[in-house]
Amino acid sequence: MAIAASHYKSVARNEAKRADGAEQQVTSSQAITSNVLTTMTILNFISEANQHAKEQIALDASGAAADIKVAIANDDCANSSVPAGAVKRLQQYANGLRQSAGGTATGQPDS
Repeated sequence: MAIAASHYKSVARNEAKRADGAEQQVTSSQAITSNVLTTMTILNFISEANQHAKEQIALDASGAAADIKVAIANDDCANSSVPAGAVKRLQQYANGLRQSAGGTATGQPDS
């Protein structure tokens, strides 16, 4: 009888250890899930902020273009060609703005 009681006591102890381990795994899984949800919330917030920034840049650019058109409407030099070097530099500048709005770094100076 003592052997049977000892056996069942050992089995109960092992089952208690397994239950404790399962509880720890559940707690760990819940913490990981919570961290993933927090990370996704932060990434969504960043994505929305970037989209808003892109929309604001586009809005500012369209306003600037309209202002420039009005400013040069009756200017004689407005009908002349823009030098190729100036066009290239403006395109580089515009590409730099697009890349910085997209969150990528060019690694090149702005000169």
